[in-house]
Amino acid sequence: MLTILGNVINSNLIAGSSHITFLQSVNFTKFSILTRRNMWWGYSEPLDLQNEITQRDDQVSSNLEVLIVGAGDARHIVKTLASSYVHSDRIITYHVIEPTLEQVARSILLLNICLQKDLGLQEATRYYLEILGNTLLRPATAKYLAKCTKQLVDISTCTIDCPWLSLEKFKYKERDNLECIFKFWTRATREGVPIINYWDRRIRKSLKTRYDYREGVFDWDYYMVLKPKGIFNLTIQEYRFWRNNGVAFTWLEGEPVRSNPTLLNNIIQYGSGFLHYTYLGDIVNGPFFTWAANERKDKMFRATDIAEGELMRTIYEIKTKEPLCEDYIGAHRDPSILNGTIVTEMPDIEMELESWTNANDKTDKEKISWIEIPNHKIIFHSASSLELLKSKCEYVKKFHLIWVAHNMTKQLENLVPLASTDASIIVELRKYMTELHKEDLQNFNKELSEIVQKNGLRSVYDFNSNEHTLARLYKN
Repeated sequence: MLTILGNVINSNLIAGSSHITFLQSVNFTKFSILTRRNMWWGYSEPLDLQNEITQRDDQVSSNLEVLIVGAGDARHIVKTLASSYVHSDRIITYHVIEPTLEQVARSILLLNICLQKDLGLQEATRYYLEILGNTLLRPATAKYLAKCTKQLVDISTCTIDCPWLSLEKFKYKERDNLECIFKFWTRATREGVPIINYWDRRIRKSLKTRYDYREGVFDWDYYMVLKPKGIFNLTIQEYRFWRNNGVAFTWLEGEPVRSNPTLLNNIIQYGSGFLHYTYLGDIVNGPFFTWAANERKDKMFRATDIAEGELMRTIYEIKTKEPLCEDYIGAHRDPSILNGTIVTEMPDIEMELESWTNANDKTDKEKISWIEIPNHKIIFHSASSLELLKSKCEYVKKFHLIWVAHNMTKQLENLVPLASTDASIIVELRKYMTELHKEDLQNFNKELSEIVQKNGLRSVYDFNSNEHTLARLYKN
């Protein structure tokens, strides 16, 4: 059990009234595997998992079982869904383990955006990116979030059938906590939370006496750490703006002014309100290395433009089962502004905290309609199952592919028994983690190599965190 003390980072209470009361010291305990920070996003590109399996074995089964551990978001599932039309028809079951229920809830929300029938292509793309990586949302995105999360509560309580999702492996208490998270998001989106203040506290605590010179720190990390690693389209303006306030993706159409409560931690019910911890996520690297990791040396595109194009293409393929015309992706953009940072100033703080009314709210009568993906099923497992699955016969040698996050490598000992013979095991590396020095990456490589050898795995190539984002292994 991980105990988090309120005197380290303030907890907050959204009480029965619309205002927010600050609690200076609140102690509570919540299960968590992470020891450093919550991962709200990954540090590697989205993969077509079916392609990873068939590359190694053309005679693979028509029923594929995949285990994803600690990915932090739903990118691999989204990418695999999008690419399924280029493969033979197979039934794919995705088993997902995340360290916290907040990460589970975010994955469900992001998948819902990609699969919801009544969302336009550009609309869905920008909702996804903003909720994934921005502390502040545009009003349209915030209204969607408040409406959508109120509807998603019914999924967590199993009062509506979601054909692509299963929570049957969760305990009743975990489902109740998931319901609590969705309810908190609905309310916090409307009432506002001072997430920019939370972000600033983290920056101050991290930089200490260097806080007044933070622009120089951010520039150093960008030019001396990230650029040498081949980050072509991430501009200094984008990176600096995100480091200052947590807003990664910006567009000319609409100003981000509403707080994104999906980035808050350790949400629990407290009477008629909720307790939550402030932002405990990444403040150094950013969400740019997932959908924006595609290397394009065209200087006319920012990381935001790359991510928008990649995700738009992916959502289109999910819905139509055919590729998207490349000309369509940039057709709605003015080429003269592609290389500029659209938002350079923060909005008035009063706009962030402005309370929205619930008047004329008709969402109770509305239900979400999803596109059909009959051959795909997503099953979430409890975090505690990491150590338990290897003792259950039905999971031993079950999975054709296991994907493991960079901070879950010590769990490989528990995961290897679950892999079938010749199964692919993909481990995320730490190439894009700005705060790590070469010595840290070398130590990580050494530790991972020892774990690989100890557990009888073989590497497809000599992996190196200085050069690679992933280590591809297989079980003998």
